[in-house]
Amino acid sequence: MLSPKQRYDRDIAQHGFIADKYQLAAINGLDVLFWQLQKPSIETLSSIYLWGSVGSGKTYLMDCFYASLAGRAKRMHYYRFMQFLHQSLKRYQGKKDPLVLVAQEILKTHKILCLDEFFVSDIADAMLLGRLLKVLFEQGLVLVTTSNVEPCGLYKEGLQRDRFLPAIAMLEQNLTIIPMQGGVDHRLAKAQGFINYYLQVQASTEADLYHNLLYQRFITANTDINCPIETNLNLTIEARIIECIARKGRDYCFSFEQLFKGPRSANDYIALSQMVKCIYLLNVPQMGGRLNERKVARGTEDTYNINQRVADRPFVLAQGDDEARRFISFIDQMYDQNRLVIIGAQVPLMQLYKGGRVVFEFERTVSRLIEMQSDDYVRKE
Repeated sequence: MLSPKQRYDRDIAQHGFIADKYQLAAINGLDVLFWQLQKPSIETLSSIYLWGSVGSGKTYLMDCFYASLAGRAKRMHYYRFMQFLHQSLKRYQGKKDPLVLVAQEILKTHKILCLDEFFVSDIADAMLLGRLLKVLFEQGLVLVTTSNVEPCGLYKEGLQRDRFLPAIAMLEQNLTIIPMQGGVDHRLAKAQGFINYYLQVQASTEADLYHNLLYQRFITANTDINCPIETNLNLTIEARIIECIARKGRDYCFSFEQLFKGPRSANDYIALSQMVKCIYLLNVPQMGGRLNERKVARGTEDTYNINQRVADRPFVLAQGDDEARRFISFIDQMYDQNRLVIIGAQVPLMQLYKGGRVVFEFERTVSRLIEMQSDDYVRKE
């Protein structure tokens, strides 16, 4: 069994990965924790919080740690973890201390949790998460998590953020915080050219939509030749109907409007990522724009019934930011499940978002789309 550091050294030697001093500090910290976990007993184990800019290698290093533990750890994306939390709370509704019961359920199967893309966008979820982690830490959970921001930057400028400050203090007390602010996006080094990102003129008719180059690639893709092409489908996802241009095996073709206009949530994209192998996405417009004040609830759509828990309030948002938030959530889920997304867009990739409230989050999305252009990106289950 290879340790995290041994896996890291192997990948540099065999696959040409680019090392940097920030990654080295992080992998050494993970390696120390790994070897501590091999001992029969140890009084204190330090959980780890890796944070840094997009493409710095946080998820990759956490996955080295996770792979070395060979089934002893649970790995989840933050969105999926929150989905699990809310589903579990529903099961224990009416019970005394339901969060304690959820914590016991987690610890019954795994005492090591790897949580990717730690990010807080809603005060109700922030409070739930803070209380749950407190119970888990008290019961001996070891947490390794990644984030684009340091703990003190979580939920920055959020509604009633002062209520979340004790949770931030708890994280800082229980986690070894390792910065990875190297300024290098390692995903850029993997890309061989934008082979899965097409520039296309916006379709004005259904005929235009069906006859662009990206749709022709979908038709001729090396899917099982016995799979028929089904068109104009109505898919039921999370009890909602989502229209779909076409399906061939586990390859699906959608328009931007079908996936990102109207009520959608991270739960929709989680379910979709489990159905598909590859998604062809047509007519992606430029998103964002000039900031305007309007009334919205903070967070990514109705992911966790945010609109039912947070009152409407004036909020500065750019036109197209609703769709941008859904697009960010969609790419996060496809990336987490190693699904390929092939895009037909109206503007070059670096111009896909022209400003607004989600500039920071969209940087990660662009970085992940760039990695999807590389030969190294895992395209199969």
